[in-house]
Amino acid sequence: MCRIILGGSGGQGIVTLSKLLAIAGMNEGRAISCYPIYGAEMRGGYTFATVIISGTEIPSPIVSEADLGIFLDQFAYEYLEKMVTHKGVLVINADLVKTKAEKRRLFPILADEIARKVGDQRAANMVVAGFLARRAEKYPGLIHPFPLLKSLKEALPAVFPGKPAAVALSEKALLSGYQTT
Repeated sequence: MCRIILGGSGGQGIVTLSKLLAIAGMNEGRAISCYPIYGAEMRGGYTFATVIISGTEIPSPIVSEADLGIFLDQFAYEYLEKMVTHKGVLVINADLVKTKAEKRRLFPILADEIARKVGDQRAANMVVAGFLARRAEKYPGLIHPFPLLKSLKEALPAVFPGKPAAVALSEKALLSGYQTT
């Protein structure tokens, strides 16, 4: 079972990313729990989500300890990083997050910068998803189970129904994140 906490600001695509992970995991035949939490603000407000991906039934949708933390802004990192276990993995948007000394496995990625090169900074969430898909393949057992790149790409039309331009941009961002070393 992989318990994930995601955090950022409204407009960074935290809810979209959690939905992508859930749909891709479901398409792989896994049990899923996805719980987004956000304020009334459309942009700029605090947003976080929890996702559980499991090969067996999920006894509770509550995530009090996470195996993986994905943090796209400083506030989310400072507020939520303590929920990630001491053996957990942290993935941060290094454009916006400065970490303290960290004993857990830390993967910084310049998600905003890569997304701008792809064509839209708002695709930073997809860059992170592609980056994680690659890390899950490269380091078996580090983040398990995590959806494959193929599953993430196949889930995009369900995440962006009727929006082929958003699907195309997101696919490009996924691939850019996947190719990031």
